[in-house]
Amino acid sequence: MKVAIVNASARENGNSAHASAFIHQEILSRWPDAVVARVNLTQLNIHPCLGDAWCRRNDECLQDDDMRWIVKLLDDCDFVVFLSPVFFRDMCSTMKVFTDRCYPMIKGNPGDQKPKKSGKKAILIMFQYVKSRGFDDALKHTTWVLENLGFDVEDAFLFKDADDFGSAGDDEKNRQKIAKAIGSIGGRK
Repeated sequence: MKVAIVNASARENGNSAHASAFIHQEILSRWPDAVVARVNLTQLNIHPCLGDAWCRRNDECLQDDDMRWIVKLLDDCDFVVFLSPVFFRDMCSTMKVFTDRCYPMIKGNPGDQKPKKSGKKAILIMFQYVKSRGFDDALKHTTWVLENLGFDVEDAFLFKDADDFGSAGDDEKNRQKIAKAIGSIGGRK
């Protein structure tokens, strides 16, 4: 089994980082022979989309940066876990640049686009600092974007009241939800 954990958070010890470490351990406890790629988007060389439509006529982006191997990695995986903090009621900017650059994964013209491959299983986990209300629209929008890229988002979570110290990524209740989602995608423990 091949799994990618794509972390869009810049915080090295934040909620997404803690969740990524837990997910990695959880996958290996279920499938010891699994190959798990942990990708931190903020540590890579990824440029914004140029909007030049090169990838609509070709199978890859014109830009030669880390997105070329990331798209291939995603294509090779059995399932993918995406992690992003919520910024301004949406995915963080790093996740936005990443999803914009996943355009080679779809075909067709704007308004009539379809994924080149469909049904790749995925989990989306987002963290927000505000505890008084949920920014569920961020979760819905990010899920919609991933589904348009061809991912079958099996489960999506918005963990509220995520403090600055990564506690939402370590919270036992949150870990149980994540473990259950991983188990339902990849089989049984």
